[in-house]
Amino acid sequence: MSLITKKSRISRDTIIYIPVFLAPALINIILLMVFTRFFSPKEYGIYTIVVNTTIILSSFLAQWIVLSVQRFRPEYNNSGTNIEFNRNLNYLLLFISIGFLLMVSILFLFFPSFLIAYQEYYWSSVFLIISSIYFMVLGGVYQADLQSKQFRNLNVIQSLMKLVIIVIFVLYFQFTPVSFIWGTSVAQILVTLPMLRYVEAQKMFVPLKAAKDSFIEFVKKFWKYGFPLIGWYIGTTVMNLTDRFMIEYFHSSHEVGIYSANFTIAVQAIALICNPLFFAIQPIMMNEIQQHSNKEHIEQRISGFTHLFIVIAMPFGVYFSIYRNEVSELLLGNQFTNGAIIIPILIFGFFAWNIGLYGQLTYQIAKRTKEMFYFVAVAAILNFVLNLYFIPKWSFIGAAISTTIGFIVYSGLLFIFSIKFIKWKIPWMALVKVTLLVMILAIPFLALKIKLLEGTPPLISMIIGLPFFLIYLGVVFFFWKNTLKEIIS
Repeated sequence: MSLITKKSRISRDTIIYIPVFLAPALINIILLMVFTRFFSPKEYGIYTIVVNTTIILSSFLAQWIVLSVQRFRPEYNNSGTNIEFNRNLNYLLLFISIGFLLMVSILFLFFPSFLIAYQEYYWSSVFLIISSIYFMVLGGVYQADLQSKQFRNLNVIQSLMKLVIIVIFVLYFQFTPVSFIWGTSVAQILVTLPMLRYVEAQKMFVPLKAAKDSFIEFVKKFWKYGFPLIGWYIGTTVMNLTDRFMIEYFHSSHEVGIYSANFTIAVQAIALICNPLFFAIQPIMMNEIQQHSNKEHIEQRISGFTHLFIVIAMPFGVYFSIYRNEVSELLLGNQFTNGAIIIPILIFGFFAWNIGLYGQLTYQIAKRTKEMFYFVAVAAILNFVLNLYFIPKWSFIGAAISTTIGFIVYSGLLFIFSIKFIKWKIPWMALVKVTLLVMILAIPFLALKIKLLEGTPPLISMIIGLPFFLIYLGVVFFFWKNTLKEIIS
């Protein structure tokens, strides 16, 4: 891949991936606005716990395969054996989904009485988990093949279909939160059909010589690389989701709803802008190391991308921290606004987590996924212990503090121990300069909001704050234009 091609692909794919996150985010915001206005915080809290459980199980079953696909698919493409890859991947997905379906069918016969309030969600959640497994894994194939446009189109279509199908379910079948889960599940199943065709699922039962041996070797390779990632995803899930269960245990579903709704805003404040960049960079790096495995080259590239993330993410984090009450009131309504205090706390944590994704690349490239599991286990245990103290004392504010500390610890461990193989070089000077810049620019906007905009409608207040980005962009291009061009190339 030539220098010009790499440069244009990073820029192009980043732009292409923006709708991958923008469309679901907008649809989810619309659904969130509908949910929080027609259902109570308690109902939203119960719904959130169900959805979080499906995320835990689908991540447990699928994400280790996704990262293995992104790591090994380029090798099969280079050797011209992607037909073998497709066949084995289809079998692996089939066995996992059938095994899971059999297990939950048996468990349903022994459904605990203390979970009776969640029983109506059971089968909708089962099908959501299975459809999510296929959607996530097959999406990873598109990413590994650098099929960014197709991946974008499928995600946008899935998001739009989800909105339409949920509306149909709510209006014509059942006006309950369960309809939201059924709608999501059906949308994912429909979009998965062309994705199955892309990986030639229709050919998986055609007899091939030595197919059994090939499948066993394939599973061993994926298991060796991906097994630690099962623990890694459990750990990340503990840090991201278990606080909801603990808030319900120590306080109430009402507070779970408030926390979860504002948590979503904090996530989107960073992810909506920065995930497209990482989605573009990760598959490019995995393909690039097939030709350039020089350690210094890899370290330089990842350090540059870390620098780029800092420049892009920092202003959005500060902006949404300043206007936390306004965005919460605008999107969630008055019932949820008292949870806006957690938004800047969580934004700080998500910044640490997302910058850590670039540090993770060094471990993935070096095939040191066990270390990732160890580090996230330490952070998850710390997060759990802190929650035991902070949540009873400060409720959802304590949960936000615990989550943020866990994220910082994880990224810190990635940085400290990366020196053993491929060093993650964080551009500390750039981090300091950008932090000082956004803080200085934030002062007049914060003062303006406090002194002159009290009582102003939230949307107007946020629009008045938009020049913050223009000023920041002007300063960045004046001082760091050449640096950013060099990073991309």
